[in-house]
Amino acid sequence: MLHLVCFTSQKVSPMNTIEILQEQANAEGAAYRARCRDWEAVGATPGAALDAIERLVAASSGDGNGTVVIVQRFRPDAFFTGQQQVRLQELMERFHAALAAGKELALEERKELEALVDAEWQAAIDRAAEILRASQSSQRAGQRA
Repeated sequence: MLHLVCFTSQKVSPMNTIEILQEQANAEGAAYRARCRDWEAVGATPGAALDAIERLVAASSGDGNGTVVIVQRFRPDAFFTGQQQVRLQELMERFHAALAAGKELALEERKELEALVDAEWQAAIDRAAEILRASQSSQRAGQRA
């Protein structure tokens, strides 16, 4: 699964999160489905799915001026460590196994999972803020030159 955060230019609009999932492979090869709020689009590659969903979002918002895309690669960093990622994956697997068996995750594990999901979201926000700060800093440097 690939998560993208997109900022649409020229308008103050809410940030759109796009999720790209690989669909089951068929005779024509793999397909990728991109989802953003109420929109869905399919492409032969993740990039094709992203392009298709971006066109849908731009058409519906009337903003065809472009989109900035931040790709979350799910690698450890200062915002969300490798240890946190491993534990989140373990708990997600346990959660899905419990769900498939018609059971619930133990209360302690559920609280830990919720805390890690919150931490991951906060890490994404902090990461995006850092990218924005760096972008604004380089813009100011370019204006002075």
